[in-house]
Order: sequence, then C-alpha cells, then structure tokens
Amino acid sequence: MASLLRRRHPHPSAVSAHLLRRFSALPDVDPSPAFGPARAAARASIIDLQLAVRAETDPDRVHSLVASALSSPDYHRLHTSRDLFSLAASRLDRLHRPDLAASLLDQLLASAPVSPGLLARALSLFPGPDDAVRAFSSSAPAARSDVSLSALLSALLRAGRIDDLKSTFKSAESSLGVAPGCASHNVLLHALVKSSELPAARKLLNEMAKKKFKHRPPPDIISYNTLLAGFSEQDDAEEFEKLLKEINENKLEPNVVTYNCRMRWFARKGETFKGEELLDVMESKGVLPNYVTYNALVQGYCKEGNVGAAMRVFKRMKVMKRREGRSDLGVSVHSQTYVLLFKSLVEKERLDDALWLCNSCFAMKAAPSFEAVKGLVEGLVKGGRSAEAKGVVAKMNFLVKGDAKVAWEKIAGELSLEEGAPSSDP
Repeated sequence: MASLLRRRHPHPSAVSAHLLRRFSALPDVDPSPAFGPARAAARASIIDLQLAVRAETDPDRVHSLVASALSSPDYHRLHTSRDLFSLAASRLDRLHRPDLAASLLDQLLASAPVSPGLLARALSLFPGPDDAVRAFSSSAPAARSDVSLSALLSALLRAGRIDDLKSTFKSAESSLGVAPGCASHNVLLHALVKSSELPAARKLLNEMAKKKFKHRPPPDIISYNTLLAGFSEQDDAEEFEKLLKEINENKLEPNVVTYNCRMRWFARKGETFKGEELLDVMESKGVLPNYVTYNALVQGYCKEGNVGAAMRVFKRMKVMKRREGRSDLGVSVHSQTYVLLFKSLVEKERLDDALWLCNSCFAMKAAPSFEAVKGLVEGLVKGGRSAEAKGVVAKMNFLVKGDAKVAWEKIAGELSLEEGAPSSDP
C-alpha cells in the first residue's frame, strides 16, 4: 500500500492547449511552510481518496466519495487539491455522467470562498460550456477577473463556439463586470487563428501593441506565439519573419513555444539542421526543450531522409532526461514520431538503431508498426541475425492483444525466420 501512495499518477485531463495551463497554478495542499503530522496525514488522506476515485467504476459512488469529503472537516483544504478534482471530473465524464461532474464542481465552488484562481480551475473542468457560463454568471464579483474570464472563454473555444466566445468577450465589461486583459485577449487570438481569421487576429495583435488603444493590453510572448503558429501553418514567410522581428523589438523573451514554432518552420522548409542549432541557443538562454521540440526535429529529419541525424536528436533527448531528471524529456515522444523514425530506420537498413528503438517500444509495452517490424525481422534474418529476429517476433506475440493480434499473426505467419529460407516477398 505504501508504494501505491508514493506512486505519481499522470494528470487525467486531456486538455493540451497552452492557454489552459495557466489555470493549473493552485497548490495541491495547504501552502503553509510548516509540514507537521496533521498536514502529512491530510495529504495522505487526499491521496487515499484519489486512489479510491481512480479505482471506482460506479459514477454515483465517485460523486459520493468526493462530495462527502468536501463536507467533512477531516480533509484539510480539500478544495485546493487540483489533481483530485481534475481526476474526478475526468472520471465522471468518461463514465458518461457529465451531470454529476457539473454537480461536483458546483459543490466545490460552494464549499469555500471562491477566488479568481479557484473559479478558473472549476471553469476549466466543467464538461460543457453552458455549465461554465452558468457558474461564471452566478459567481461573486470578487471572483471575476481576467484569469477566470479567460477560463470561461477557453471553455467556449474547446466547444467550438467561436461566435459565443466573441460576443462574451465583447460584452464582458458591461455585462459581467470584467475588462478583458491579456489572458482573455490571448484566448480570442487563439480562436481567430483556429477559425482561419488570420487578418482579424493580426489586426487585434497590432491594436494590442499600440499604446493608443487604451482598452487593449500590451501583448506578451503568448500573443505572438499564437500568431507565429498561425502564419507558419499558412506558410506565410513574410508575416512569420515580421512577428519574430517584433518580438525582438518589443524585448519579449522567447519561450519554448517560440522556439518550437521556429523549429517546425525550418522542418517544413527542409532545413531541420537550422532548427537543431536552436537547441544550443535555448540551452544558452536557460530555456528547456520539451517533447514537442524533439518531435519537430526527429520528424523533420525523417522526412528529409536523414535518419542518422534523426537518431542523434532522439538520443540527445534521452541525455537531456538524465541530466535534468525530468520524465517529460524522456521517451515521451509522440507515437507518430516513433512510427516514423522506426519505419525510416528500417527503410535505410539501420538495423542496429531500429532494433534498439523496437526494444525501447517493448520496454514501454507499446507495439511498433507491424509493417516496420516485418521489415526489421526480414532484415535481421537476411543479415544472419536469425536469433534476434525470433526474439522480436516472440516479444510481439506476447505484447499484441485483442483485435490487433489477428492482423499481427497474419504478418508473422508470412515471415521466414531461418537463415537461407526463401523470403516472404513474391
């Protein structure tokens, strides 16, 4: 049981938009510096509750577990436990009970004095935008701020309700009592880019950058990153370069998203080596790369046919993980990157690297692309490495389950694992 309590569970939310990450800043427990027995016991109780919620398959029971804890004095500052409520809301949504998720979040907001941060957290977890609108409209004026307004706008954005987002933004000060600040403007910029309204997004950014528009806050690096990504997708080199120049002129410090945009731009142009050079620039400025950084470079090199460079970047990522001690810099590359790199290595007959990558997938209990595995096995047999080929097939036989097993068994049945045996190719 002790090992279970010490285990770090991944965050259940699937939301990946960078605009929502700012709503995750609340402390898990009491921020008091003292960590006495009472606080330690409270933390353990919350972890126990999380484990119970994760294991429960009855949505009514999930709701009851957390709702009862909210009304109990035994749980110290339970309303600040962001992981618990993210887990509970996600669990209830997956169990097809968004009504219970909304009910639980309503009870959360009613259980303690609502701050702008707590309101923003709850709004980001509501399963539907209408619930988020209702919760914001009924909240105390003191809880309404640019942060909580941006959470409301983000809820509308996730639901694809761009027109509602625009009208809410426009009437925010008059009807909701909140003047949109930079965070809310950034959500609007994101919405405009997402709906392919780049001229309108550019106009809004220009107004933010000009001091004569008093109702517009100055843009930050997130504002520029949003437009960089948009113009990159549109392959608009002129606007892309203009934005980079404005970032420099406004003395804004590029962050990892800025560098990632530039790397994807170089990769799209077939100049991935220039993107890799930015890794050294990031290191010199203390900007840590993330998995998106390495994905862009690995995929770029693979598409250029430079699998040696792609493998070098992949291994550099693993070195970064060991040096920084950060799990998100390990083998957390996107599955498509694994598929593309593995396939490229097999096609270029880089069998040692392909076998190493294949075994890395096995270690994570992830099955690689069947066709690429077939190519690897055939290449190993052809190279007189039949024992290693049999090992790969055996691991695939053990790993592949369910409906995929039939497809794999068909491919495995076509393989000749003895050296000198005829190839399965016609």
